Amino acid sequence: MKRDRRHMRMAGRLAVFLCLFLFLASVEAGCSDTARVPSLEAGQYYTYYVNQSGTALVSRVYEPEAQDTQGLVEELLGQCQTVPEGSDGQRAIPANVVLSSAPRLEENVVNIYFDTTYTLMDKVTELLCRAALAKTLTQVEGVDYISIYVNEKPYGGGSSSAEDGSGSGQDGEKETEAADAAPILISGSDFLDNTGDDTNQYLQADLVLYFANAEGNALVTEVQSVVYSNNLSLERVVLNQLLEGPSVEGSMATIPSTVRVQGVTVRDGVCYVDFDSTFLEDTANVTDAIVIYSIVDSLTELSTVSQVQITVNGSADVTFRNNISLSGRFERDLSYLQQEAEETVQESEAARPAETSQAPEMSPPPESAQEGGTEDALQESAAN
Repeated sequence: MKRDRRHMRMAGRLAVFLCLFLFLASVEAGCSDTARVPSLEAGQYYTYYVNQSGTALVSRVYEPEAQDTQGLVEELLGQCQTVPEGSDGQRAIPANVVLSSAPRLEENVVNIYFDTTYTLMDKVTELLCRAALAKTLTQVEGVDYISIYVNEKPYGGGSSSAEDGSGSGQDGEKETEAADAAPILISGSDFLDNTGDDTNQYLQADLVLYFANAEGNALVTEVQSVVYSNNLSLERVVLNQLLEGPSVEGSMATIPSTVRVQGVTVRDGVCYVDFDSTFLEDTANVTDAIVIYSIVDSLTELSTVSQVQITVNGSADVTFRNNISLSGRFERDLSYLQQEAEETVQESEAARPAETSQAPEMSPPPESAQEGGTEDALQESAAN
């Protein structure tokens, strides 16, 4: 009887140990998964800080106390000025960069106001700061974009050269002071979710881009090897390079550098590109279709893009140069390539001489046949 009780106690202990082991294993697995990809619960948001080496963003889960939109924006913006306790990372907004006033929400855009200290950041720091602000604040319901102001003026230092963050520092300050254009809208989707201390800041890619020929009536291909921040989507990099223009003589840019890309998003193979109104006011000496298909064919070179939807200030109900409706999605079309046009002309020119040279060769047989027929007829007539 005692032996049976002893066996029962041992079996009970084994069962307890087994349950405890399974519980700890499940907890460890759950913690491991969470460490890799932190999941959000209701009321939680991702906020970002910079890793120790200053090369990438690191995410953390944060649950704000504010409930209203303005309060959420202000509280999340404040989190971009902190790092977790015990972390050796850096603030997304450096300590020496000063917010000059509270953020303002206008429709679906949060305007963030800095003084001139914003322009003193180096290009990498400014790029990471901008990425952290956009990715954090666009999580708030009703916020689709952020816009950065310096001294109450739209900041343009990270626009057309956004792939390397140029425009910061003194040059960026000059550009800001001269900026009279509409504010640049920055979306969280403009930046990839590459976070972690082992992430390199810059990547290299060979892009196939399409610019205009010297006459502006056909497309020419150019392969550009670019180094870009891994916090930018490759679709955004393609558009930035189109704005920069070709590096080969005899080619022309299809989009003026004054045009602002306000947002780039890819969903289900469709790349949604939003320009400001300058896109419609462009007076470049390039035909309408060449402008459109320079964008479309360049973007569809990427494996992630099969169609392109172009909008202006968020609207697709627009006609480009009173000729091309932007209401539909555009697919790849290489018929505008100059090489194909030249091959068509060469084939046409080669075909015409061939037809001319064949005429003398083809004419003798009918004549000889005709002469033969006449001689036979004369002989037959003489015989009669």
